[in-house]
Amino acid sequence: MEIKAALFCVALSLVGLLVWRVLVRWCGLRSAPALLLCLSAAVCLALTVPQAVAYGAPARLGQCLAHPAADLTYSIRIFGTRGLEDLMNVLLWVPPGLFGVLATRRFWYVVGGISVTMIVVELLQTIDPGRECDPGDWVYNTVGGLIGAVLGTLLIFVYERVRGRFRPTGRSGTAPPVRSGTVR
Repeated sequence: MEIKAALFCVALSLVGLLVWRVLVRWCGLRSAPALLLCLSAAVCLALTVPQAVAYGAPARLGQCLAHPAADLTYSIRIFGTRGLEDLMNVLLWVPPGLFGVLATRRFWYVVGGISVTMIVVELLQTIDPGRECDPGDWVYNTVGGLIGAVLGTLLIFVYERVRGRFRPTGRSGTAPPVRSGTVR
């Protein structure tokens, strides 16, 4: 089973490389953060997307959607009681949140994208009888993406502040004027 999961992770990483080229060339995203975003998202999806399909998916989906508010509040209330599983659900999506903000500079798009992706993944988990659709996992993964996005925003802020201090300035403390047509 581990070999199948490793091959699935490699396949998703290759898809991530293809998506990376599109994001950089056509969407104008920053190359290195976009590459790290695609690869980290590929690993996260390889760990969370179901790899088997079995009968009974509609019943499992109905069970997942029966009481979403109660399931969410219960999952939030018991956070940390399932050992490392809860913490790993949060930490898993920190890198895509971080690299997503560094690549796009769009905080809420990244957090919203991770949240919607996790809703789809949780619903897809109903097709695999060995997986469980847990609305709490959606919350934990979204919080992880949010933490990563906050870290990315802080890194951008610090970078811009440090870069601004070391820019060449004129006598008045402002950047020297640029004259059109002047060659230096």
